Amino acid sequence: MYQYLLLLDTEQEREFFQKMYHEHKNAMYYIALRILKNESDAEDMVHETFLALTKYLSRMIDNQPQKNWNFILTILKHKCYNLCKKKKQEIDKCLELENTTDTYGEKPDDRMERLEKQELMIKLIREMKPSYQEVLILKYYHELNNTEIAAVLGETQDNIRHIYMRAKHKMEKMLENYGILDAHGI
Repeated sequence: MYQYLLLLDTEQEREFFQKMYHEHKNAMYYIALRILKNESDAEDMVHETFLALTKYLSRMIDNQPQKNWNFILTILKHKCYNLCKKKKQEIDKCLELENTTDTYGEKPDDRMERLEKQELMIKLIREMKPSYQEVLILKYYHELNNTEIAAVLGETQDNIRHIYMRAKHKMEKMLENYGILDAHGI
């Protein structure tokens, strides 16, 4: 909190900010966590929201508490949704249909079948929850192992292993529903 206080000009702003910080930080964190479903991202968005609020304190001091809370909530949700969009764009970039592998000598029918399967896999991954998407993309697209994925996502290896197993099971069920796999994985 002290880093925020250094950004403020008057003692009145500092006192108001401290009061606001202590009153709202926990609620803000839980709202961000509910939207983002990731603890470190939620913490980051709360931090960014408080940084943004330092610019508006002089206007907020005389407002009703409910009006200030609505303003805080608007900024927080906006930042969370922007992060979600950014992550979705990163996932979409990873899932581009353009294949960079050499297709020289590939028969047109084989290429078409491969692209159709690739398109189906992209569609299925997009239907999964974000934690499953991240793990599958890092595992198969970026070819990272569980240890590397854990480091990238700030999770434990054990948690990554569980997420991967759940995502893989979900993918198998989805493929069964499309008639690609039978119940025995064939």
